[in-house]
Amino acid sequence: MEQNKLAYYKMPRQKVPTYAQFLDELKAQRRDCINRPHYMNAIDKIHDVVLEYLEEHGLSENQEISEDFANYIDTVATETVQEFKVSERSGLYAWATTRNAIIDRIRKKQEKEKKDIRGLTAQKIRKLLEGEARLVCASISDPFIIKDLVITLTQDLLVRRKRRFQVKPYILLVFDEAQEFIPALSASSGIDAKCSRHVETLLRQGRKYGLGACIATQRVAYLNTNALQQLHTYFVGTLPRPYDRALISDTFMIDKGILEKTLEFAPGEWLLSSYIATGIENVPIFIKADNAENEIEKHLSINA
Repeated sequence: MEQNKLAYYKMPRQKVPTYAQFLDELKAQRRDCINRPHYMNAIDKIHDVVLEYLEEHGLSENQEISEDFANYIDTVATETVQEFKVSERSGLYAWATTRNAIIDRIRKKQEKEKKDIRGLTAQKIRKLLEGEARLVCASISDPFIIKDLVITLTQDLLVRRKRRFQVKPYILLVFDEAQEFIPALSASSGIDAKCSRHVETLLRQGRKYGLGACIATQRVAYLNTNALQQLHTYFVGTLPRPYDRALISDTFMIDKGILEKTLEFAPGEWLLSSYIATGIENVPIFIKADNAENEIEKHLSINA
């Protein structure tokens, strides 16, 4: 801890909505007002003002709302519902005239972050990844917290790089027990499905912006196959389950007869298939990897 090599993740206690969440609230209001044309016009005007604000200030929808925006949109929303004669007893009027309530949440969050400088927020972890840190390892036992962190990080990294046309520094995100982060969408919901979609988006678009991903799992049958198809290099170990072999064969276009050979693998033996790394397109090869523990022991003894 004193060497700043170990820290703890600080999940925000004061949730400040992002611009995207603000727009989602507007969409929800729109669904409730579908039979009131003048209410719809008021919502459309507020929606357009939000988008104009984002464009003028060079902001992205995944960023948290600022105090300046909260003050600005509170005035605009109040004037708009009055202009379109929205009833004071309606939910839309109540929503539009209470936007400055977000300011208290923003200030409380800022105050807590100033007091607790040791904990790492998602933004601080992203700065570590894009800074001088060579390796950042996150180990969080609570599945909800770590999935929420993955959603925030992947979205923040990708959106920032898209907006800045940034490629470097190259970042490789490694997901161990990948079935927790990219489960099959047909069998997941809530934060599980949201996390799976975000990681899939990173796999689809990240390589153009210097963001790569490595996934490791023993439960291939439970993964999002759309995400799997975005990978270019595969290390296949022993696959005792026929269903797993069939899924790998269909997804990665590897002959089932070759996959049967994995049943004979000794420790350290792998089936390697790659579109780029081996120079042999779609032709899997058998390799034997060095024992990682021996290599680490050798390295430590040399540098002792």
